Amino acid sequence: MNLFTLELRKHRLLIGGLVLLVLVWAAWLTRGVVNGDPLITLGLALGTLLAIAPLGVLVPIVLARALFGEAGGPLAFLFTSPRSGLTHVGARMGLGLLVLGVYYAALTGVVHWVAAAAGVRYDAWLPPALWAYGLLAWVAPLLALGLVYGLVVSAYRPGRGGQIVAVAASAGAVALWQWMGRFALDHLSFLPRLPIPHVVLPEEVSRLLGLSNVGLDLKTALEPLMSSVPTAPLWVGLLVTLALLAVAVRLWEEAEWA
Repeated sequence: MNLFTLELRKHRLLIGGLVLLVLVWAAWLTRGVVNGDPLITLGLALGTLLAIAPLGVLVPIVLARALFGEAGGPLAFLFTSPRSGLTHVGARMGLGLLVLGVYYAALTGVVHWVAAAAGVRYDAWLPPALWAYGLLAWVAPLLALGLVYGLVVSAYRPGRGGQIVAVAASAGAVALWQWMGRFALDHLSFLPRLPIPHVVLPEEVSRLLGLSNVGLDLKTALEPLMSSVPTAPLWVGLLVTLALLAVAVRLWEEAEWA
């Protein structure tokens, strides 16, 4: 059994819970689209999306908690075979990216289907771009931070006070990450940028806003405010992820010899 398969078995309850959540949510929205008003259902989909999307943070928390128990628990043998910290960290990071990648792809796909049923039109690249942007800019750094926290606890076995310090350090890392993102937005204008996508709302929305009976293109409304969409948070997220993974690999070696 390889490490990746072992991780899948260890966290099957969490994975099953996320799958069940998506299925129940999708079934509820399908009922609204088929038997109700698709436009109202789209509003419900976007509103509930804000509630269930953050549940993905459970994945890095669970991964960190699992590492906390491995150093002295029944899975302590993992710290001696194989010796490559990169192998272990890669297996856990790969699992987290797979689970959350599929989770957020499913959420994006359901919203895309409901939006299409409601008559909203937009560029074909928008849903996958949003998925990739969120995965690389936010999900990957949070996963790497969870691994670092779990390995800090496993490697050094701090007491309650030390764990409080570790949590505070994690909060400081998030604050530094946000500062780097703002710095990149303000000073790194040479980084690639994305065009503003066309998002055409249906005629019903235009009438509610007191506009003409034609689809409302949000690109026209946004162009006076911004000419393009910055990708600086994406590059900062990648940089933070790589830095944290390097720390995690070194911490695994510390935990291995502890």
